[in-house]
Amino acid sequence: MTRCSTRSMRAAGSLVLAVLLLVPVPVFAADTDSFTSNVELTCTYPGKIIEAGETVTFDLEIENNRGTDPKKIRIDTFKGEEDWKFHFYAGSYEIDRLAMKAGQSVTVTLEIDTAGDTPVDTYPVRVSIDDARLWLYITIDETHAGEMGVLVAEVVDDQGEPIEGATIKVFEENSDDFVTSVLTTSDGKVRTEIEQGDYDLVVEREGYRSTEKDEVCIKCGYTEDVGTIMLEKKTYGLLVEFRTPVVTTTSDENPVFEATITNVGKSDDIIELGCSDAPDEWYFKYKETSDGSKSISSLYIESGDTKTIYLEAIPPNSVANGQYAFSATFGSSDYLYEEPLEARISGTSNLVVFSEKYKYEITKGETVEIPVQITNNGNGDALTKVQTVVTTPDGWSVDVSPEEITSIGPGEKKTVTVTVVPPANIAASEYKITLNVVSDEEEESDDIRIIIKEQSYVGIIGILLLGVIAGGVFYFFRKHARR
Repeated sequence: MTRCSTRSMRAAGSLVLAVLLLVPVPVFAADTDSFTSNVELTCTYPGKIIEAGETVTFDLEIENNRGTDPKKIRIDTFKGEEDWKFHFYAGSYEIDRLAMKAGQSVTVTLEIDTAGDTPVDTYPVRVSIDDARLWLYITIDETHAGEMGVLVAEVVDDQGEPIEGATIKVFEENSDDFVTSVLTTSDGKVRTEIEQGDYDLVVEREGYRSTEKDEVCIKCGYTEDVGTIMLEKKTYGLLVEFRTPVVTTTSDENPVFEATITNVGKSDDIIELGCSDAPDEWYFKYKETSDGSKSISSLYIESGDTKTIYLEAIPPNSVANGQYAFSATFGSSDYLYEEPLEARISGTSNLVVFSEKYKYEITKGETVEIPVQITNNGNGDALTKVQTVVTTPDGWSVDVSPEEITSIGPGEKKTVTVTVVPPANIAASEYKITLNVVSDEEEESDDIRIIIKEQSYVGIIGILLLGVIAGGVFYFFRKHARR
């Protein structure tokens, strides 16, 4: 290559370089957003230690980098936290999604309500929103598994006065499945153990409008106080209470039921008295006194007052032993109250004690056997666990056979043998022993006289005299025969 050619090439290269330097070249800015997530999710304290059944909260810082579409916030669990409850709050509002401007930041509170029977362990929970993920950790350091929860409540009327005897019925949450019920005490309060779960409460009392309390959460080892529950009085309302709903009598007596009636309504009322579902040929009579003969058919009761009345059930003369059910009715101005009752008619048991002899004569050293006949002359119940207890003077010994009779039915007889042994050194005289026959139903006593005589020596002396006389005669004849 010639020097001229070399120079030409250098000149051409310089020209091309000059042209390139003069042509504007576009400059591209760095795309920093391509390395940033849509949402940033952080928490200063992502791990907390609590006791099973406690509630723990986490403050979540959420920053939106792009987009304004609503973003759903969700939770994922991994170790059997099915009984836990999770809630997201923004201030006082529970939320499940957010719509933020680009660059906007908010704080959301995650509330986690743990179960009382959660085992001791560490539980990871993942929070997600858009493309952001955050792991949180709850460590349970104490569990209440196997313990019962406690439900506490107070029931009052619309004047703030406690209501005694209000029924709190417990149902599975959002269900008609009945769990249990409990009555309030005289101070209107109730405290009862119940298994862990979510429940609905129904509170009722005669004369009041019932009310409900939903979403009651009971935890193992914790007391859930649902606070004060108010029941509103009805305009008309009765509280009817019988001293006992079952009365037992014999066939020769009429069952009498004692009832107290309280007007718990806001207004005075006239109560109509009656009976329903009566057995055949039975009659009923309401009275103001238990032994009175005058009957009443209605009762005037002022609001807040209580009155006591008596219901006499009158069976037919030929009534058989058995159980007879019926209902007492009380008609207020807006409702008919019915109270189920039962009259039980039983026969009578009649314990009779009989001995063939009531006086025995023996000589010192002899034993007395006394047969005792025990009879049930009744027409109803059997006599049960019949025992004979014998009371004697000091030093006497007694044996009863059999010691106990299990049962003696109506019209049945049983015999007991009482063996009495007086002491050897007893003085001759007349003595009394008492037979006391005792059963579960009744008892009866009877007295037996025992006369003890001295031993007689007349016979022995007579024999000795005869022997002496015979010996003398024998001696006399022998003596004279020799002569």
